[in-house]
Amino acid sequence: MSVALIPLDERPVNTRYPRMIADIAGVALRLPPPELMPDLRQPGDPDGLFAWLADVSAQVDQRIISAETLLYGGLIASRITDEGAMDVIQRASRLLTLPPLPTTVFNLIMRIPDADDAIEEPVYWAQYGRRLHRLSQLIHRQDAGEPVDDALQALAATIPQEILYDFARRRLRNHSVNLTLLHLLADNKLDLLVISSDDTSVYGMGTQEKGWLTTWARRLHLSEERLLMYPGADEVGCVLLMRAVLAGRRPTFYVHYAIPEDFERVAPYEDSPIHVTVERQIHALGGQVTLDREMADFIVAVNTPSRIGQEYDAELEHFASEHARRAPFLEVFVQRVRSWVEAGRRVIVCDVAYPNGSDPDLIAGLLSEVDLTRLAAYGAWNTAGNTIGVALAQGVAASLAATPAAHEAQQRFLLHRFVEDWGYQHVVRQQVRDALERETGRRDTTPENEAATVARIHAALNDLLPRLGPLAAGWRIAQVRLPWHRTFEVDFDLERTS
Repeated sequence: MSVALIPLDERPVNTRYPRMIADIAGVALRLPPPELMPDLRQPGDPDGLFAWLADVSAQVDQRIISAETLLYGGLIASRITDEGAMDVIQRASRLLTLPPLPTTVFNLIMRIPDADDAIEEPVYWAQYGRRLHRLSQLIHRQDAGEPVDDALQALAATIPQEILYDFARRRLRNHSVNLTLLHLLADNKLDLLVISSDDTSVYGMGTQEKGWLTTWARRLHLSEERLLMYPGADEVGCVLLMRAVLAGRRPTFYVHYAIPEDFERVAPYEDSPIHVTVERQIHALGGQVTLDREMADFIVAVNTPSRIGQEYDAELEHFASEHARRAPFLEVFVQRVRSWVEAGRRVIVCDVAYPNGSDPDLIAGLLSEVDLTRLAAYGAWNTAGNTIGVALAQGVAASLAATPAAHEAQQRFLLHRFVEDWGYQHVVRQQVRDALERETGRRDTTPENEAATVARIHAALNDLLPRLGPLAAGWRIAQVRLPWHRTFEVDFDLERTS
């Protein structure tokens, strides 16, 4: 099978991950040439991408298209460019000119991050980001009838009118594009549409927009087999790739939660309980949940969200009590994972206790008790949706591995996940940021110290490899990169030493 994918942006999570999963499943994956893709805040080339799609369509069986990249030039471009709604919608109409081929399009409901940081947002986010996030929540609460008028008015008065206008105008443009995509789906111009929610929350304008889109989907009688809506972003390309590979087959997944009473917890950056996130990701992949563990094709072992509600930090208030509460559950959880692996079951471990990295207590148990080489997948890298989607995709791909090269690809990606999600995200990233703060007064790289930081990361990750036991035997970290010139995400190559 061959698939053309226009990814969400140029980061490895959206390009390298799908490629590595395709190698496991034995799929020929075509990606656009790098010169057509975005480079951080520099948009990609929509005209060039349309031309590439037209050319490659004769060589593939399916197309999977990120609307952000094809219509705006990339994920960041969809947030910062000044094109009007009519210009982007006109570009969307060019989808109708592509050669006939099964086509899936995915697009986001634009996020409203709770941070004064403009790396991925309009420049005014550096000063007003947190206030705009709070404003968004208050607007939703006001529309829901809550008595927040005074708080909303006071907050709005602290934000310049031109920024409030631009904030609303951009959201209207992107919402209009999502409505246009709904229209194309309703007219049977698309086979599948995925509208996911990036960095969402229970209250916020993005959540409102999702509700409005859901209303129109219901009025248009769009089924859940053709329209998927759920929290997610960077994992969507991997999930849709495996959905295409499954070609209508419906694998079954038995889901086990480490702490059963916490399966209703809402993970950070999401708007639904964790069990809903798991179920939606399974559905997006094309699978179905089963209560029959013995007959299930896969066991999904979920390390449920901690009540801390943020990244792992042992210095936080109440951390000790939460750690003590979770410990006995994790001990039992690890033993169950071990027993299933030893019984030859396909086990997918989704470690979503904390965002942006592994739960070190779970890792300690897995390293001590479980043969990691026999896991179908592991993930812990970002939001719960990101983690679960990629882990599910890898797990299904692993079940399809049919050649020595495919099995090698599976071991490479499995090791990649542990090195990145535990070794880097939990351990090395914090060490590097602490060192940078001591040396420079800031917790991230500058152009002047990026090369030295990369060298430090490279050495630290290689030093950690032996701790992963047989999974890491015969491998080394060959090269390290910081794709967006910051320490939040990392990219690296794994090479055999013999």
